[in-house]
Amino acid sequence: MITRREFVKGAAAVTGSLGFPAVLRAQPKEILVGETHPLTGGLAREGNLGKNGIEFAVNEINAGGGIRSMGGAKLKLMVLDNESKPPVAISTIEKLKDAGAVAILGPYASGLAFVTTQEAEKYKIPHVLDVAIADQITERGFKYTFRACPNAGMGATHTVDYLGAMARDLKLSVKRVVLIHEDGIFGKSTADTLQKLLPGIGMDVVERIPHSAATQSLANEVLRIKAAKADIVIPSTYYGPHSLLLRTMAEQRVDVAAILSVYGGAGSQYRFIKDVAKLADYMMDGNHWYNPKHPRIKGIIAAFEKAYQHPFAYEWMLAYQSAYVLKDALERAASTDRDKVRDALAATNLKDQIVPYPIAFNDKGQNPHARTLLMQVLDQKIVVVYPNEFAEAKPVIPMPAWAGRV
Repeated sequence: MITRREFVKGAAAVTGSLGFPAVLRAQPKEILVGETHPLTGGLAREGNLGKNGIEFAVNEINAGGGIRSMGGAKLKLMVLDNESKPPVAISTIEKLKDAGAVAILGPYASGLAFVTTQEAEKYKIPHVLDVAIADQITERGFKYTFRACPNAGMGATHTVDYLGAMARDLKLSVKRVVLIHEDGIFGKSTADTLQKLLPGIGMDVVERIPHSAATQSLANEVLRIKAAKADIVIPSTYYGPHSLLLRTMAEQRVDVAAILSVYGGAGSQYRFIKDVAKLADYMMDGNHWYNPKHPRIKGIIAAFEKAYQHPFAYEWMLAYQSAYVLKDALERAASTDRDKVRDALAATNLKDQIVPYPIAFNDKGQNPHARTLLMQVLDQKIVVVYPNEFAEAKPVIPMPAWAGRV
């Protein structure tokens, strides 16, 4: 005689050993995915764009059949506001862990990602970053952090390469460079790389000017740029100071051959063009961007604009892409087990994406194939000018004097 419990247990063992079809096994109806973004505070605009990008991707994924390897399970987002504050960001990871999130997306800024990735590593939760470019984030031996986009050093390296090519192609006599950057880990790490690389293309860093990301005036900093007799000014900062820098240079009539930012917070933003109109023309920026020749990109941008009434911005695009990186890993893991999802992420090999590079990860969790493009604002439109395989127009340099444009 055996009990009912013993019979059911034995039957389950036999079923497993005989390899009965997966349809007999329980599959989740929903897969909880965590998201932490700065929805309020100083980075609220960027954080909400990231939130919208992920939401847009998840809606597409669910409408397209969900995660097919798990019986069409739908993704369910648990979105938490980290308020643009690292201590709050830490608490969001703890809450997502307790809720059972299989993985975490976000959190846009490097200062926030520095702590969210640390917490995710502690709890062994896969964390797919959307932006957060500071080099140090993936230099700590973590196994649960994955970044598909280029880091600060890569973006600075690519932009210097493009600048060198542009100088050769156009036979430019520009040598004196001023770096101006926000004083956090994003700005500092970018400027450190630029300072090392620029001499290699025959350019001299004659002044390096850090500033607070919360600054309300850059008048003194612009005076320093003028005194340095800069040929090129390279900003690495967030939207507010970047926009302020341009306005102040125009007011003080500080003419240079180029303002060419690296990860400029305003340089590749249609909001920037709307805010400053013709002052934005000829601004150049080495930054995240889409592949302008990809057959799906126009349709994706149009659908997002219709859904959210917002023009293209790389913040939502990279967040959108991060959700698809996770979707691919979930399909291959065929499981909500966090370690299996982590292993699937580590084995990622995505091609034909809307970003201008394939996506795979090295043992640090960084995508070594990622790259920025060089854009310029021409006639109130943002166009790619380097590298040539993605270029939509030729660069205009030196830029016209401010006196003819203000």
